[in-house]
Amino acid sequence: SAQAGANGVRGLAPLVAALSQAYNAVGQRSFADVGRSLLPARLLFGLPRDIPKSAGAARELIASGLVSLSSQRPLRVLDVGAGLGATTFGFVRALAAAGERGRVEAHWIDADGGALEVGAEVAKALGREGDVSLGVRTQTAPVAAAVAARGPFDVVLLGQVLSELDAASPDEERTMQHAALLTGLLTQAMHRDGSLVVVEPALRDRTRHLHAVRDALLAGRSATVFAPCLHQDPCPMGPRPQDWCHEDLAVDLPPWLVPVARGAGLRHEGLTFSYLVLRQKGPALRELVAPATVAPMRLVSQKRRSKGKWEAFVCGELPGDARLVRIMRLDREARGTAGDEERMARGDVLAIEPPLS
Repeated sequence: SAQAGANGVRGLAPLVAALSQAYNAVGQRSFADVGRSLLPARLLFGLPRDIPKSAGAARELIASGLVSLSSQRPLRVLDVGAGLGATTFGFVRALAAAGERGRVEAHWIDADGGALEVGAEVAKALGREGDVSLGVRTQTAPVAAAVAARGPFDVVLLGQVLSELDAASPDEERTMQHAALLTGLLTQAMHRDGSLVVVEPALRDRTRHLHAVRDALLAGRSATVFAPCLHQDPCPMGPRPQDWCHEDLAVDLPPWLVPVARGAGLRHEGLTFSYLVLRQKGPALRELVAPATVAPMRLVSQKRRSKGKWEAFVCGELPGDARLVRIMRLDREARGTAGDEERMARGDVLAIEPPLS
């Protein structure tokens, strides 16, 4: 009934607001510390919101063919800090959306055994997504235990994990700690041709921390960045403290969650997140999306329209030493390309011809 629905919103919205406040608090604690009282908000709001984020983070990797399902054996996935399993569910959804058929066997590690138990029940109830079936086993343990998990795994997932770790450590020390964790996962937990997918909130400080971890890995030659970056150089956002690179997907919350989001004072239109896909060796996305003679660029900002033109920032292997530049298009120069340009959105990979000079 309408009254029952209103009661549900009134009951869930404050929990969602409390969850958001705990999650965004300075010196953030692990979800295992915020108590089981917020588990309904995590299950009914956080889970459906987070699943599309990991699906979005994995879509290019799956489309590349570097990760696929086989009838010969299941795909082995390690989900570090799995919680309720949103990152695994999103990854499975991306496989199904790509037309893959087969089985995923996931090993979930998290310090919050209660969340793992609930997530495993959800996985059991769902069973499969399209032609992709899912099996789950759980391990209640700290994140550090994942490096020694019984592998090797084909894919390692970390969904909103780095944000929760070592919050009290100084920034540079924390960066190196997290680079060491990812290096351990790359070299010890998975196959040499495996892939590691990291998903983080789109908040500036947390995304810039992910940028710093990326740069530390590249400086130590510990990994190849598959995506989202189209180059292996230091992140050009680094010297620009007000900037950070993130995704903004046109994926809204399910209609029944919209009043909950409104009641909690949260957005319900679109999903934002940052991500990083790592491998021990190539190829990288840049090598797969365009021939060597074309330098692809990723749109890393919204398009800003002013009278007679639009402007945006792109990142990639640009002329000279540039990696981040502002591009501009005058309306009078569109020449029949206006339709394509109107559809362009943050995160799209572009090939502009003639090349930028």
